[in-house]
Parts: sequence; structure tokens; C-alpha cells
Amino acid sequence: MARSSKKTLHFYNESGSLENVIGFLEGVQKKVNFINLNITVEGKSIKINIFGPRDIQYLACDKLRDLAFEFLR
Repeated sequence: MARSSKKTLHFYNESGSLENVIGFLEGVQKKVNFINLNITVEGKSIKINIFGPRDIQYLACDKLRDLAFEFLR
């Protein structure tokens, strides 16, 4: 059985556009499944806490980085 743990990722919305943040959050909702996420948006800063098995965390982190690169630049 995989061990559960917590991982935190930080992203920064370089453009400052609210539409980009909304697109990022919709992409997360569509593409990241089977894991618990807590996302906090404060200004241009986005903090994501990931809870669940480590193997799924690694997959989710890769997908989140791809989405951040797509929407938050």
C-alpha cells in the first residue's frame, strides 16, 4: 500500500490576469483526479496542498506544472 503524505506547490501568476487563474483552476479540475487538493489564491500567488499516495502525487505534480506553464505565463 502506498504511503500518504502532504506536498505543497507554489505558483505565481506572472500576467496578473484573473482569466488565466480561472483557466488554470478549470484545467486542474478536469485533469487532476484521484487525489485531494487544497488550492489557495491570494493576489498573484497560488498555493496548492496535495494530500494522498506519493505515486499519485508525482503524477499530479507533473500535470499541475504543465497547466501552470500553459496558463500562468
